[in-house]
Amino acid sequence: MGWIARRVVGAVIFACVVAILGAYAVTAGYITGEPTLSTACGLLIFGIAFGASLGFTTYMKHRDKVREAWAEYYARTYPQYYQRR
Repeated sequence: MGWIARRVVGAVIFACVVAILGAYAVTAGYITGEPTLSTACGLLIFGIAFGASLGFTTYMKHRDKVREAWAEYYARTYPQYYQRR
């Protein structure tokens, strides 16, 4: 998966986590309105969302590198079955 797809997935995860945690914070009465960086709770929500987004996109990048390494290994080990194009 390319870097553009990882950025899109990261943005979607960030938005979803902020929406879910923001809705919970408003319902529980921790904040009024929407999360902003000017409140400690909003800063915590954005930090958790950023961490989740970064963690998942890093996992995706690592998974792609492992997949490429295995493909390279199989191409070198079994050249009669795997032809490069």
